[in-house]
Amino acid sequence: MTRPHLALLDGLRGYAAFGVLLYHLRHFWGDALPVANGYLAVDLFFMMSGVVIAMNYGERLRDGSLSRADFLRRRFLRLYPVYMVGGVLGLAVLAVLTLIGEDWSTPVTLASGLLWHLLMLPEPLFRGDAGPFPLDPPAWSLFFEIWGNVIYALIVVRLSPRGVGVLTALALAGYVAASQIAGTVELGVAYPTLFAGLFRFWFGFGTGLLIWRMRERLPDMGRAGWPVVVLAMLFPGLPDSDLWRFCWIVLVLPLGVIAAMRLPAPADLCRALGQMSYPLYILHWPLMMLAVKLAVLVEGPGAWSDPVVGAAVVVLALVVTGWVTFRLEPRLRAGFAALLSPSR
Repeated sequence: MTRPHLALLDGLRGYAAFGVLLYHLRHFWGDALPVANGYLAVDLFFMMSGVVIAMNYGERLRDGSLSRADFLRRRFLRLYPVYMVGGVLGLAVLAVLTLIGEDWSTPVTLASGLLWHLLMLPEPLFRGDAGPFPLDPPAWSLFFEIWGNVIYALIVVRLSPRGVGVLTALALAGYVAASQIAGTVELGVAYPTLFAGLFRFWFGFGTGLLIWRMRERLPDMGRAGWPVVVLAMLFPGLPDSDLWRFCWIVLVLPLGVIAAMRLPAPADLCRALGQMSYPLYILHWPLMMLAVKLAVLVEGPGAWSDPVVGAAVVVLALVVTGWVTFRLEPRLRAGFAALLSPSR
């Protein structure tokens, strides 16, 4: 069975990853960039992941033509190589910063961070200010992604659309309640909200699963879909209001995904953006920390608000991401594939 290439979803992934990058760099421009809600890109990632997983694997998992073990092997090969690079890069950066006196990590904390990172689990021993994944904080969402894929393959894939709808509705209720208790929609990032990140993941991922399972019943927006996609892309600049945020999370982002699935887009460009989105997301944080801490040595604390430093981080992140995406990651994936080959 030939599965469609949803080109515009690839493009949206690239846009969302760049939105996260600018969200983390906004202080360089005095918070003048309209990206204060850039972290909602993760909700969009989860939704698009649900669509792609359901499209590529759902039916085959249900009819038995693809085993759960083979599905998880494919997901591991897709996610782990770049994830591992992010952890090793984060370790190297923190080690360098410790040596030059710009960080105070110890060999024990670094070793613990690397061990738990490589296991794709939160660091449980020292629970430092850097959060559950101290070597590479954005890795928190990959923790939910990979382990959520395990639960999907074991249980959720067998649910009817109504069952997935109930799961998604319950996750939304938990998401709203937990965000009001925590005082933030950005759940899952820090230790106090780590467990609540389950609600955030399953609402987004479940929404994506539903969109694909119900796609034939959804209306075709035609050319009207373009304004919907553009509206969805405005999430980084939303007003500082949970009402607005949940309006986008629950209504606008899903409608944007539905519209993007049926709109034409330049395939080669969107494919490249989609390929770079995950490495950009997972690698930019340690690169930012290295660049800024080195800049602080030269110009002092003012480096944290120097737009030139911010622009340099953007360029550095894009260059390293390009190299990892098109040169390093294919080799790592091939190596892991050989290790995990069923014939071994």
